[in-house]
Amino acid sequence: MTPTPAKRARSAAYPTGVKSVQVGLRVLAALAEAYRPMMLTELANAAAMPTAKAHRYLVSLAQAGIVEQDGPGGRYALGPLALAIGLSALHQLDHVRVAGAAVAALRDRTEQTGLVAVWGSAGPTIVRWEECRRPMAVNVRVGSVLRLLDSATGLVFAAFLPRHVTEALLAAEMQGRDAAEIERRLVEVRARKMSRVRGQQMASINALSAPVFDHSGALVAVMTLLGVETHFDVTWDGPLAAALRNAANEASARLGAAVVDAPARTGARLRARPVRQTPT
Repeated sequence: MTPTPAKRARSAAYPTGVKSVQVGLRVLAALAEAYRPMMLTELANAAAMPTAKAHRYLVSLAQAGIVEQDGPGGRYALGPLALAIGLSALHQLDHVRVAGAAVAALRDRTEQTGLVAVWGSAGPTIVRWEECRRPMAVNVRVGSVLRLLDSATGLVFAAFLPRHVTEALLAAEMQGRDAAEIERRLVEVRARKMSRVRGQQMASINALSAPVFDHSGALVAVMTLLGVETHFDVTWDGPLAAALRNAANEASARLGAAVVDAPARTGARLRARPVRQTPT
């Protein structure tokens, strides 16, 4: 029977794969999702297949080095090749690309300008700038270096980077400041995993920033939302803070970080609204 045009189109869109590979990956996925070594029977049940069938696939996976067994009749665990594949996948994840895509989506959702910054030789450096349609007079763009203690972005770097990394810039900006008050702010940033400023580095501009971590728990980027103070809510439990926190957590998870904070659920679409701010 000649395939219909619709069937031919589906076949072209979804080419036939190697079924045995797909079945073998079910076994591998069950083992990976368990986060611990498993006995054969337990693993077969998790992969929803007969024990004898699971054993045949495990023998092949073990011969390839993806799975290893702790002696005859012992538990199965992920092998050295699985570790190498996982590490390679982590290394191929570009944190600027991941955070940049997240902040672009955040700009569209919140109707606020967003940026991504990384730590450069001169300090917090903007590497991605996503401007919203609302006009905003700022003099920073990609390549601009932000202050460490006067910008929301900088405060996140100051809070989460090792002190020996930031100490030179921190010392330069500490002139005339209350050291105890600065430390208090950094403790708050670590506790909230978020910072905020109200018109400090840029007059009449408010900002919220959140850290992005990699698989080792190291800070690799900072995501920031900023906007005109009359249309930018910086309250810790406001919709902009919730959206930024979710986006930063998702970017961190994409980079392999163990995200402890559960993303806040915000059902309604965010709408920019005037808010009255009081100086801090």
